[in-house]
This record gives sequence, structure tokens and C-alpha cells, in this order.
Amino acid sequence: MTTNFISLRELEQLASVKLDSNAYQYYRSGANEEITKRENIDAFQRIYLNPRVLRDVSKICTKTKILGHDIDLPIGLAPVAMLKLAHPLGEEVTASQAHQWKVPFTLTTLSTLSQSEVARHNKDGLRFQQLYIQKNRSLTEALVRKAEKEGFKGLVLTVDAPILGKREADEKQRFVLPPHLKLEILEELAKEANIQLQSVANNQGSGLLKFFAEQLDQKVNWNDIKWLRSITKVPIILKGIQCGEDAKLAVQHGVDAIWVSNHGGRQLDTVRATVDMLPEIVAAAAGQLEVYVDSGVRNGTDVYKCLALGAKCVFVGRPAIYSTAIGGKEGLNKMFQILQSELISTMQLMGVTTIQEIKSDGIVPKAKL
Repeated sequence: MTTNFISLRELEQLASVKLDSNAYQYYRSGANEEITKRENIDAFQRIYLNPRVLRDVSKICTKTKILGHDIDLPIGLAPVAMLKLAHPLGEEVTASQAHQWKVPFTLTTLSTLSQSEVARHNKDGLRFQQLYIQKNRSLTEALVRKAEKEGFKGLVLTVDAPILGKREADEKQRFVLPPHLKLEILEELAKEANIQLQSVANNQGSGLLKFFAEQLDQKVNWNDIKWLRSITKVPIILKGIQCGEDAKLAVQHGVDAIWVSNHGGRQLDTVRATVDMLPEIVAAAAGQLEVYVDSGVRNGTDVYKCLALGAKCVFVGRPAIYSTAIGGKEGLNKMFQILQSELISTMQLMGVTTIQEIKSDGIVPKAKL
């Protein structure tokens, strides 16, 4: 297996060789001209670290808590669609490695592995179920009930996708879901709800996106957050919050956490990088709920900067896809090893020994220099 990478920045190029064009362009693509996709990475370079010296950093602890659950690293796995496109074991790899590393794992609605199988590989791990509020609310409620039954500890509601963004590379490629793969969760939900859906595996090109887009409800609004809250006691995390005003509304609607995300630059192009959104959203949340973030993280220094800006946990998407594609469990394990090592060395060089000691005085935005 090819796991001799030493940096997450190498992963995309290595994955481009390993994956076929169909899968690679699906995972790689961003919206329109991909300005936001690039900005997500580049924005970290505009934030400088401000280290303290002559401190005892012989013992470092990266443990922390989210939603009351202990985790060994403040790094989690973001929801990734159709992971068996990247590796034959797909979500089995990510679920099992998240359990091994004792970090949060988020299962997408567009999974190629069922919730029960994921739960089996994640055992007693901290796992979240990503979902959309669909036009047929019975489908959404069935997904929630199944997540509760299978021991998922959080519901990650994606709120930045009333429609799918325009991904030009996807359109040019005419993405095809290989016929041997199924969207296990969607098909199971449809069966339980006694709804006859055209087999996704038989859709080609834009047909797959059309199928999924038809399940999205452009009428979803803050009242639907109340509805979701009314049908479950599982913690609710809103993924896709991108401004302070929406963070305030999230607080008012009683959700448990917000996840700052621009969908990895795959939805609306030219929105800000998530690390640039983070200070405004953390300030608006005012400590009343937890704040997580994703997009553009490629180094332990990036993780440190997010934590310094107030995030409780940092989630990765494409690096997990690419490392899984390159080397399966071994590849994803290597990704975690690199991020852990880089985070620890950054903490030591910054003069802090615990995650709780990471504060905003440890960073300086370039604009203030």
C-alpha cells in the first residue's frame, strides 16, 4: 500500500493517480471557479502563530470533550458521500479508524454502508448521523429513529444545501455511480417508508444528482428546526452555519452545537473561508453552544489555529477520503498520525500543554501586523 506520504498536502496528487477519473473528480471538485475551495486552504496562511517560550512542555495532552463525550484528539471525520468509490471497504475504514483513535465520526445520508454496519465497526465510538430534512418528513423521521436505535450520539443537520451547488468538474465528467454500489441508507429508508424509488445505481451523470436534488426541500426554515427538536432528544448540530446572525438564531432555537462549514467549497462559490468566518460565529454563539469547523485543514497548525479561534473540534473531509483511497485503514491511520504529531509539536513550540490552554492570544491575523 502507498502510505509513504509525510504531509496531508501530498494526498490529493497521490489520490489522483489511485482513483479513476469518475471518483477523483467527484471528490476533488468545488463549486463554479473553485475560489472558495482554494481560499479554505490559503486563508490559514494569513493567520500567524504567536508562541510563548521557556515553558515546560515535556508532557502534552490532546484530550478534550464535545457534547460531554471524551475524545483523544480535537479532530473528527466529516460526512463523506459514497466512500466505497474511494476504497472497497468504504465507510468501514473511516468508522473503525475513528473508533480506534477515539475521535468523532460522522456518517453521511449518502453512505454506501448501512447504519447498522457502521455501528458494528464503530462499536461504542462517538458517531453522528448527518441528515437533510427531506420533502417527505417520514423519511427524515425514519432516519432519526434508525440513528437512535443504532446508538448515534448526535444528528448533524446540513443546512447549506437547499439545492446542490454547480460543480463544473462534475458536470464535465458526467459522474456515474458504479452499478455494484448502492446508497444503503437511502434505499433502506425508502423501503421502510414503502416508497418506490428508482434505483440510484441505474442513474448516470446528472441523473444521480437529479435524484438526490429531488429529495431536498427548498421550503426548509427555522420552524423545521423546532420540528426536528420535537421528535428526538438526540443532540442536534447544525452544519453549514456561515455568519453570526444565523449562529444567534441557532442558539435561540435550542440546538446543541453549530458546525461552521461551506461544504468544502462545493456549494456557493466566493463565500469566505471557514477559518475567516469562525471568529464572528464564535462571538455570536457567546459560549451558549459548541462550535465546530471544517474545510481547508491540511496541517496540525491549522487545527491549532481553529482551536485558538474558539472551535471545540475540527473536522476533515478530503484528507480522509484521499488517505483512505491511497491505503485503506493504513492510509487513514497515517493521516491521523501526521495530524496528531503536528498538533503536538505545534503545542510544544507554542508553549501550551493542553487543549484547554489554547487561546486566541496565540494567533495574530496578518491584517493586524
